[in-house]
Amino acid sequence: MLIALQGKVSAQITDDEDLLDSVFMSNEKESDAQKAAPRLSLEGSIRKTQDYTLKINELNKILKSELDTVQISEVISLSEGLVSIVERRLVSEETKINLRYLSALDNLISSINSRITTIEETVRSRVDNLAAVKTKIDSIKQDDLMRYSLRDTTLLPEYQSAISNLRTILARTDSLLSFQRLQALTFQSRISNITVKVNEIRDNLDFQKQGLERALFNKENNFIWEPKDFPNTESLVDIFRTSINLNQTIVSRYIRNHLGISIFLVLLVFLINYWAGANLKKIKSEKEFSGIILGRMRYLPSYPFLSSLMVILAIAPFFYPNPPVSFFSLVLIVMVSISGILLRRRIGKELYQVWWMLFFLFIISTASNLYWEIAYQERWHLLAFNVFGIFLGLRLLKLQKANEKLDIPPYVRLFARIYVSFGAVSIIANILGRFSLSKMIGITATLSLMHALALVIFVIIIKELIYLQLEVSRKSESDFTSMIDFNDIQKKVNKMFSFLAFAIWGYYFFESLSILDTLIQSIGEFLSKQRSILNASFNFAQIAVFFVVVYIATFLANTVAYAASIKDQQNVGLGNKRLGSSILLMRLAVLTIGFLIAVAASGIPVDKIAIVLGALSVGIGFGLQTIVNNLVSGVILAFEKPIQIGDTVEVGGVEGIVKDIGIRASKIKNWDGAEVIIPNGDLLAQQLTNWTLSDKKRRVELIIGVAYKSDMDLVTELIANELAKDEILKSPEPRVFLQTFADNSVNFRVLFWVNDVDIWIMIRDQVMRGIFKAFKNNDIEIPFPQRDLYVKDYPGLVQEKLMKPGEEEK
Repeated sequence: MLIALQGKVSAQITDDEDLLDSVFMSNEKESDAQKAAPRLSLEGSIRKTQDYTLKINELNKILKSELDTVQISEVISLSEGLVSIVERRLVSEETKINLRYLSALDNLISSINSRITTIEETVRSRVDNLAAVKTKIDSIKQDDLMRYSLRDTTLLPEYQSAISNLRTILARTDSLLSFQRLQALTFQSRISNITVKVNEIRDNLDFQKQGLERALFNKENNFIWEPKDFPNTESLVDIFRTSINLNQTIVSRYIRNHLGISIFLVLLVFLINYWAGANLKKIKSEKEFSGIILGRMRYLPSYPFLSSLMVILAIAPFFYPNPPVSFFSLVLIVMVSISGILLRRRIGKELYQVWWMLFFLFIISTASNLYWEIAYQERWHLLAFNVFGIFLGLRLLKLQKANEKLDIPPYVRLFARIYVSFGAVSIIANILGRFSLSKMIGITATLSLMHALALVIFVIIIKELIYLQLEVSRKSESDFTSMIDFNDIQKKVNKMFSFLAFAIWGYYFFESLSILDTLIQSIGEFLSKQRSILNASFNFAQIAVFFVVVYIATFLANTVAYAASIKDQQNVGLGNKRLGSSILLMRLAVLTIGFLIAVAASGIPVDKIAIVLGALSVGIGFGLQTIVNNLVSGVILAFEKPIQIGDTVEVGGVEGIVKDIGIRASKIKNWDGAEVIIPNGDLLAQQLTNWTLSDKKRRVELIIGVAYKSDMDLVTELIANELAKDEILKSPEPRVFLQTFADNSVNFRVLFWVNDVDIWIMIRDQVMRGIFKAFKNNDIEIPFPQRDLYVKDYPGLVQEKLMKPGEEEK
């Protein structure tokens, strides 16, 4: 286009510069400064027209990517409505809002603020982009090109068409920009108003919560023996109906806002159910002892789907950000209901009746916990429920003590005692006029007890899932975990998942007491406070992060080693496929990576680590040589692999099977059943005999003596016949040699090989018994050491007469 226009210009006008400049005229009245400015050239105008047209087209692409006004309007309108409702609730003097409802409002406001913040970032980014577009549009509008036009309208028609098109799209773009800026600024203004109100409501909520928390231990109403001094509010039925509707709205909104997480967890339930079902089918169809394996599990074989759902419900709160109390209550109701189904066939009739009565109290407590208004008319109901709850708690303790086959672990007794204690405290607080405190403690006691029982089942199901996978992973159809190994597996996973269950229970417990946020804030302030020792500054958060990461790394290292050892046991007899001391390398790798991550995550300066390592080097030089020697020896053992787990070894007079290769020391189980701890340094320093390093074959040697009068060829034949057993290897071939002519016998040396070192003693016993029997049947004598004594005479023999007792010498 540029070349064409220039060609036409050169054909129509001369090359005189003054003539070219004179073809333009201003569309506006020019000031003296504008007149004195350099005149616009035709070539520059043509280039600018093209550049500006392309630039405006790029700006139009930005303007076409509009905001999602429907979603933004919906979020803003909904937020404005909810903020207005919360404002009216807080300023209303007709009702007295309880601490629980204030926490729910705080949660709702946090949810609103979170969504508004997300929308605000989108709108602000759009406003900034539009401001940048406006700057570019204004620069084009203020350019001289927009103020000048050709004097002769018939001159350069292509150029005049291009400049006209430029002005048209510029005007249209400017109009669209103004509309979008007005729209975005309107959204920004409404969002700003919501943000201001949210901050004001938060301050009001914090003020009211602090007031209620301070007044929690104060007397709210009359002592129970005094006349009633609180006003009659609306009936409990109306309060219940209003609370249910309100909490239903809160839960439905929360689930809609986190629909992706909910769908993910539902898919996870079906995935675990499919995995468990497939493993159960494999056990039933492939395992010879499937009855024993399935008999060790309590819930998974009968209720795979409910068990899977229980696992996900227990950990669900950790997936959802800042969930409201009503959502907690919904999850808890489902969990406890499932636990009742699972317990139906596991506990006795009397205990199941107690559970049902506790479940009734649980439902009532959950509903009462969702009330948004302080309803003092609940006082007598609460007192009756607490008395009934204490009775049920004592009944539970009695039944558990009487029934040793009860399917609930003994530590549930602790929860029952806590429940009874909390019920007693709730009754005392109610009698003394501390209604809010009484209700909070009483409801928390019931919810915590039922939640604890459900979490006990959760831990059992987790252990069953792990045990089921371990059994499926065993290759042999006849292999299954012994009872000792089964108990060992239970112990190893019980500690971790019990800790997880306790953390979940504590989360619910403190949330029920409405002190979770306060507790987290207090702990956070304590951990983040800067402290100093000498010139070193630190905080407890760094130390806590360091030790937590190291603990996790240690747990993972032990778990990986344990899983690898189980895999190693499946490859017994396959020396080239066994992991052996490689397990030690896995542990060292996990621990090293964990330590480095702990240092990085805690933010500990590297120079301080260097100081610590320097101090350790001094300690090594003085008193830690032996420990370091053992540690280094452990690494050498891991790389050189002179021994593996399961090897039969002999070192320092100790003979047995290697049970564990640790970082500092290794364990050898001798033939007496004792586990001997041998430092790794001794394994390298002393002479080590490994019977199973490359294979498990072993040569057996027997020395058999026969009498001199025996037929030596027959003896050789009889011994060779006993060596023709299936367990004795044909290659190398068994050998029978006439060894020596001893003092009392002719000794034969018998050599043969067995395939497995573990059975060589048994095979030797069979061979020796067979040889003994064959010798006996063929009258071959096996002599024993003896001496023949020849007496020639007795010089100076004294003649003596033997007398019977009582005879006297005459």
